[in-house]
Amino acid sequence: MKARFQLVRELSCTPQALWPLLTDPEQMNRWSTAPITVADNGIGDRPDGTGALRTVTLPGRGKARLHEVIEWSEFPRRLVYRVHDGGPLLLDHRGEQQLTALPEGRCRLTWTVELSLLSSVASRVAARTIGRQVGESLDALALVVVDAPAPQPDSIPPTDAPVRPGPEGTAGLLAAAEESLAAQRATADRLAAAGDNKQWFARVYQYVTEEMMRTARTDRELANPDWVLALIPVFHDYFARNLTAFESGDECEPAWQRAWALCESTDGRRPSRPVVGGLLAGVSAHIDVDLPRALSEVHVRRYPGRDLRAFRPDYLRLAPVFSAASDRLLAELPRRFQPWWTPLAGRVHPRVRDELLARRGYHVGRHRLRAFAAACELVDARSTH
Repeated sequence: MKARFQLVRELSCTPQALWPLLTDPEQMNRWSTAPITVADNGIGDRPDGTGALRTVTLPGRGKARLHEVIEWSEFPRRLVYRVHDGGPLLLDHRGEQQLTALPEGRCRLTWTVELSLLSSVASRVAARTIGRQVGESLDALALVVVDAPAPQPDSIPPTDAPVRPGPEGTAGLLAAAEESLAAQRATADRLAAAGDNKQWFARVYQYVTEEMMRTARTDRELANPDWVLALIPVFHDYFARNLTAFESGDECEPAWQRAWALCESTDGRRPSRPVVGGLLAGVSAHIDVDLPRALSEVHVRRYPGRDLRAFRPDYLRLAPVFSAASDRLLAELPRRFQPWWTPLAGRVHPRVRDELLARRGYHVGRHRLRAFAAACELVDARSTH
């Protein structure tokens, strides 16, 4: 289903001079046929830093938008970006720009894009269309670079430096994550044995943890798998603490109080309603309340010397975890608890289904972006005290 194109241009400037024209949206709009705007800066508070977010508006009637994250920025050699939201039909889109110095103050730009849509035919058509548009843009770039000045030393972006733990450190993170997972599984089993409908959110929480651990182990493009593992026990602590408080009749946080209460409520006419409502309320409590503080807590404790925005590419790569966990839960839910659209779910691609449902309810992707931004604010607030 993947399609690929690669464009190569030799340009009359150095890689250092070309870099801002390729990475600063204000400069990019001088030659790009697709307008580009900054949604949020990356490390170094720069639009060309790892973790930066930008929006590309494709030419044409539909004005489709690609929301990109810069996954790696290495001045003046290499920039990697990925579309984290291009609509339900786009499954993946990764671009890489490589700059190579040539004699006489020239350089070579190699721009490679791999993308995948719902079908191989659609992928090939999109690759041809976008490749043609990028080629037209590069023709315009060749005219712009003639007078491109070299960047000043203080305008050079920083490069992130991930430091992975050794085998002992990784083993410790895995053991802590496994312990949290075992506790979540035991909680879901206990609630299921008692016929308690809180079991469904407890079970999907377990599945989210399992999917996070699987991704940390198998996704070779994750820059910080240790960070993913380090988050799990912190998430679990908030989840378990609030469930224990609720079951004991003690005060728990309002978002969790609402979620657990909804899970326990009943509706004789529409039994799926409180189950689905409790699941959505639990997801909201996890993302909107727990996620920002867990992200900031792990960052301050384990990665104080790095910019939290350096972890945003990995954070966005975890998005499919929620879809995978919900699919597993839907396969287990008794028919009376399943929402009305469940029989239709298997007839469309999960990405299309998730997007359509998000428009009518809770949009996980947008709320996760806001949660990460809130975490950055918490980290900034801590650093100023």
